[in-house]
Amino acid sequence: MIHVCNHQKESPVSVAQVTRLVKQAAKQLNIDVSGTMSITFIPNARMKALNRRFTGHHRFTDVLSFRYDGEPIIGEILIAPRQAKRYAAAHAVPYRQELARYVVHGLLHWLGHEDRTIAQRRIMRAMENDLLIRCGIFKTAHSTPRPANHDCRGRQHTAHRRPVRQRRSPVSCLLSPVSNGIFCSCRPN
Repeated sequence: MIHVCNHQKESPVSVAQVTRLVKQAAKQLNIDVSGTMSITFIPNARMKALNRRFTGHHRFTDVLSFRYDGEPIIGEILIAPRQAKRYAAAHAVPYRQELARYVVHGLLHWLGHEDRTIAQRRIMRAMENDLLIRCGIFKTAHSTPRPANHDCRGRQHTAHRRPVRQRRSPVSCLLSPVSNGIFCSCRPN
C-alpha cells in the first residue's frame, strides 16, 4: 500500500498525481509493496530538524528515506517541496518535474542507491532520468537539465546519509511501527 500525505503549505502538491507517480515508479522498479510505503511532504523547518536528528547535518535537505525491514510500514520518504520550488525557479525547470525527481530520488535511496561520489551521482541521475521518462514525466533525456554533480539547491552535492531501520516514525502522520503501524488522520504536526 502506498500512502501519500501533504503536511505542509509552503508549496503546492497534488497528492493524487504523486500517488500515481509512485505506483508507476514502484512497478518500473519492481518494488513489491507488500507493506505500507509512506511518502510525506513536510515544511523546510521540519526537514532541517529531521536532517539534523538523523544525519547530524544542521542544514536544509530535499529528501530523507527510511527503510523499515520486517515492519508493517516498510518505509517512509520525506520530501521538502519548497526546496524543489526554489530549485525550479532558480534553474527554469518546471516545478512539477522537479518535485517528481525528488520522489523518484527518494525511492532510489530507499532501494539502497547512494550518491556520495561523482560516479554514484552520475549513475543515480541516469536512473532518475530513465525512470522519469518511463513514467511519462519527461519526454526525452534532453528535458533533464540538472548536472549529475549538483544537488537540488544547485550546489556541489554532499551525500544524504540514508537512515535505515529506525524504530520510530519521524512524522506524526503514521503511528510508529512499534505501536501497531496504523495510519492516523493526515494533518500537520
